[in-house]
Amino acid sequence: MKGPRWSGHPRCTITWQRGLAGFLAVLLGLAAALYAADRIFPPDMKRAEQQALLLQDMRGELLDGRVSADDAWRFATQREAVDPRYLALLLQVEDRRFWFHPGVDPLSLIRAGFQLVTRGHIVSGGSTLAMQTARLLTPHRHSLRGKIYDMLRGAQLEWRYGRSGVLDLYLTLAPESRNIEGIRAASLLWLGHEPLHLSAEESALLIVMARHPHSLRPDRHPVAARAEVARLLATRPAQGWERRGALPYVLHISHLVHDAPGPLNWQWRRGLRGVYQTSIDRRLQVSLAGILHNTPPPPGGTWAALVVRRNGSIAAWQGNAGNGCSGCAGDMITAWRSPGSTLKPAIYGLAFQLGLLAPDTVIQDRASHFGGYAPRNYDRIFHGTTTVRTALQRSYNLPAVRALDMIGAGYFAGTMDAAGVRLKLPPNNSPSLALALGGVGVTPLDLARLYVAFANQGVSHPLGLEWPVEPTPGTRLIGARASRQILSILGGTPLPKGRAETGQTRVAFKTGTSYGQRDAWAVGLRGDWAVVVWAGRPDGTAVPGITGLGTSAPVLMHVFDLLPESDDTPADSMPLQGALSPALQKLHENRGPQIVQPANGGMVECFDQDGHVTPLGLVASGGVEPYRWMVNGVPLDIPTGITPSWTPDSPGFAHIALVDATGAGSAVDIRVR
Repeated sequence: MKGPRWSGHPRCTITWQRGLAGFLAVLLGLAAALYAADRIFPPDMKRAEQQALLLQDMRGELLDGRVSADDAWRFATQREAVDPRYLALLLQVEDRRFWFHPGVDPLSLIRAGFQLVTRGHIVSGGSTLAMQTARLLTPHRHSLRGKIYDMLRGAQLEWRYGRSGVLDLYLTLAPESRNIEGIRAASLLWLGHEPLHLSAEESALLIVMARHPHSLRPDRHPVAARAEVARLLATRPAQGWERRGALPYVLHISHLVHDAPGPLNWQWRRGLRGVYQTSIDRRLQVSLAGILHNTPPPPGGTWAALVVRRNGSIAAWQGNAGNGCSGCAGDMITAWRSPGSTLKPAIYGLAFQLGLLAPDTVIQDRASHFGGYAPRNYDRIFHGTTTVRTALQRSYNLPAVRALDMIGAGYFAGTMDAAGVRLKLPPNNSPSLALALGGVGVTPLDLARLYVAFANQGVSHPLGLEWPVEPTPGTRLIGARASRQILSILGGTPLPKGRAETGQTRVAFKTGTSYGQRDAWAVGLRGDWAVVVWAGRPDGTAVPGITGLGTSAPVLMHVFDLLPESDDTPADSMPLQGALSPALQKLHENRGPQIVQPANGGMVECFDQDGHVTPLGLVASGGVEPYRWMVNGVPLDIPTGITPSWTPDSPGFAHIALVDATGAGSAVDIRVR
């Protein structure tokens, strides 16, 4: 006789269903509790979000950098940007079952506990990468409580971000000695390159430094670091890797000079973080700094200069020359200053565009009143009947005010604003005719954008540091014909004293001096380049004697000496010196001293009709300082710290020689008149 079929008994079925329902309820409750705990106690991601900023030039050379808000060199890093062989070695060393466990590896914990019991000391910690990442996010002392905390947070991190997300966090936060954190920061600042391609020794160094960031710091403990790298590679041979056989220690961070503080601060204020390749040409940036630093500034003042390409990319940015004066630590490239006469080309350009004037239109330069406004010329002289061309080249004030009166100050200000050239009016003031003579605020950045528009057939493009440059449609400021007319006129502006005509394309430039001699400007265009030079006191006080033509224009011309006629060579294919002008090549080649100014065979205007003599500036590069200068075999007595110059006795030919500290030298022959 067969017994009862218990599985089909109604009471048994109900019990089984209740048990399953209870089990599911427990699971659901546990999941809800975990979800609530995750939301109530989220991981603190502040350290991962606080990043440093590192600027590279157009060729990838380090320019400048700033640590994160918590004083660390840290950049967000994804595993796709890291050598996969490093990742394989990392997981082999730190967490073999990383892709399988839920953030906590029970087998590793059991092994670590067994080793502790049998050997009496910790042999392996049992921490997974997720647990290590949890401790890196919120550092704490090693203890049993801390280990439990790491286990819970490690599981939470994998739940929230997945295994790939946890790996990215570890790559961002791994301690790599000093205040360097993360694989990308370590590779860039210790090794000098991105972590996408690492040798076996480089990978091993990054791994062992993360384990012992203080005792294996390679700049202080190179022997210990080298031994640990060798030990790691001996126990875990790297397959298919380049083996260099030496500790891959460079410490590029010690050579990270601050060559671009202005661009760095500008990008930092815009919220940019991480590693950023800019349009800055580091060689040109350093050369520009040398020119400004070695040229005596206005008394109590300083220099600022900006070099911009035709496509709107900024090639060099020097917000101050490092002179010791009130406010000289600030960046003048973004400072609001009176532009003096530098807006006159835009006024005439709009008048040409509207058909109100032409370059050869006759216009009056005489005393006039415009309502209650009675402007005068800088030299206090009225020149009577003249042409627009001459009025702009000689920077007469009255004709420019007349032109602005024709087109309307409001129309001019609105057109400038629409084209992206910002003008800052005095509080509670509307645009007036004083705009023509500098009665408004403008930054060197905006002034450069205005002049770059002249070089681009009247189309205004935003200026920026992005590289490579993304083409933009731009905004039309004036027509192409009016723009060409303005450039033609500015190409005939009288050169500053001591400047000779050369075979190079003429610089089209405009100078300006603000009211009360507070600002001296020179803005120029040639080929693919625009240059803005400013001189003055950052605190806005007057500097008696400064003028745009006499103070800033000579510096402008020296900057153009460094620039090639065009800039059409792609950065990634540009040889180290291939796209530079001969003057800039000489500045960077280590082949002895070279005379940059005056040019060999040039003619220099030093004598005025009234007998006044303008000294000739002498500029050299290369070789080993200090330099010795000789003219016609006679040494010049040049005090230390003073810019070299020579005052000729009479017109004629002169032989100028230069000798450096090693005895190497060069010479040029010029004609003075």
